[in-house]
Amino acid sequence: MGKQSSVYTIFVLPDPTSKPYTFSIKKKTCHVLLAGLSVVVLILSGFFAQAISLLGDVTELNILRHETKGHRAKIQSVEQSVDDLKKEMARLEELDKKLRVMTDLPPRKVNIAPLAQGGGEEPLSQDNLLSTLETSSPTKNVVPNFTSSIGKEIASLKRQAKEEEKSLLELIQVIFEAKSKWEATPSIWPIQEGWVTSGFGKRISPFTGRLAMHNGLDIASQRGTPVLASAVGTVIQSHADPALGRMIKIDHGHGRVTLYGHLEKQIVIVGQEVARGEMIGYVGSTGRSTGPHLHYEVRINGDSVNPSKYILN
Repeated sequence: MGKQSSVYTIFVLPDPTSKPYTFSIKKKTCHVLLAGLSVVVLILSGFFAQAISLLGDVTELNILRHETKGHRAKIQSVEQSVDDLKKEMARLEELDKKLRVMTDLPPRKVNIAPLAQGGGEEPLSQDNLLSTLETSSPTKNVVPNFTSSIGKEIASLKRQAKEEEKSLLELIQVIFEAKSKWEATPSIWPIQEGWVTSGFGKRISPFTGRLAMHNGLDIASQRGTPVLASAVGTVIQSHADPALGRMIKIDHGHGRVTLYGHLEKQIVIVGQEVARGEMIGYVGSTGRSTGPHLHYEVRINGDSVNPSKYILN
């Protein structure tokens, strides 16, 4: 058997009729080339696999950037809404303070718990949230933390709103009562044309000649002059009295009652609601009277008081 050849002979035949080309290559060189080619293929395969992995990371990064952009817009919208609510609450609290001064009510006691509690953690604001979103890993639980922080602020604002509602209801009640008391206060002259002929207090009675208490004002005027209700109220009496003649009594609420005597005629009935300044009858001289005039009384909780103290005009 002959010695084994150490070279490979390669024939190249361009076409069937052409003369073949031959060249030789050492087996050792061929083995080296094949080994090198295998290494190159392995390296290229590694590069290709890494390129595919990087492409996936880039795609995921683009998705995260898009989501972050969406979160940014939502965060800014929520923050703006919360800021608007805070401003509105501040405006209402300022209005509350002014109304309490005007109605002589004591300052409202504010009992609102702090926004952030537990472990002394600082609420996650918009700025540090956005910074965290841009620098944190995709698995970090950032948005839920922000949602929790916003939830605490909204819960605090709800508590403030409830406190403010209670305060405003209290103010409404006070203002309503003040309005009701004012409407029930006899504050105008019961006749527009006339003059006081006898005031409130002790006087010599024109009928007995003795000192007697006069519980109202006698206001002289022409017979038939309109008599007006001096405050809002309900007619509780409208009849003829031996001493006061034709008379009307009006209950204004809050313990306030007015009486109108010696009328020529009444034009209201018991149970009728009347407004301040509404005509209820006409000046006359009925009952024990020395001439046409109106006997006008104001009673507070059953006691007669000087009507002059309740007349503003």
